Amino acid sequence: MILELDSHGFPKTSGIFETIKTVNGQPIALARHMRRALDSAHSLGLKMPPEEELRVDLIKILDEKPHALGKLRICIYADGFHLSHEAYAETTSPLRLNFYSQTVLGEEHKRFPYDHRFKLLKSAQDEGFDDCILFNAKNEVTESAVANLLFLIQGGWVTPPISAGVLPGVIRAIAIEKCDVKVRPIHISEIPDVESGFSLASLRIAQPISHIGEMKLKIGDASEDMEARIRSHTQPHSVG
Repeated sequence: MILELDSHGFPKTSGIFETIKTVNGQPIALARHMRRALDSAHSLGLKMPPEEELRVDLIKILDEKPHALGKLRICIYADGFHLSHEAYAETTSPLRLNFYSQTVLGEEHKRFPYDHRFKLLKSAQDEGFDDCILFNAKNEVTESAVANLLFLIQGGWVTPPISAGVLPGVIRAIAIEKCDVKVRPIHISEIPDVESGFSLASLRIAQPISHIGEMKLKIGDASEDMEARIRSHTQPHSVG
């Protein structure tokens, strides 16, 4: 059964989803995305589609809708799954982030409808920024509206822990496992100590942050090296 889609391309029901960057029809970190989806499905009581059925449909949609750079979305809901593959226009310019003034509870699972996150994003854009930094009740940094965060503080690269209220992002996991990124709480009082930063997400991979509010961050040797390291571990691979 094919459900009607909302304005963001999600089925008009509820479920979990994965968004994956593709290069010439080959997804990046597909196995990691599917492991996360499987964990979420088990936790939320959703039935995952048969692996072979999903793989065959993935190969089909990537073949029928080829893009040099693409956005592959896998949505899983109670009665089935929905796949889409659209062209993706990569944005490489550094991001400007502001602060969202209210506490936002983090999501352990990547769920749709996703309207609440798009509203957070729009609130930042309405103020002339690209995204916003969210905080928990302890005034600890969590994530942005649509991405994980990575900061250089006192010479070390750090990212907030899952326990702070952070989605377990795929690129975040790669940075931690492969690129010597440390996990620890980051209090709001440490924001002035941030030297450089990245927005980590499956489409943008590692996009530099140029400003937090009016504070300008460095984009230099340290950030260029970290970006290159992350990207070296996020190469596309064939589905089959």
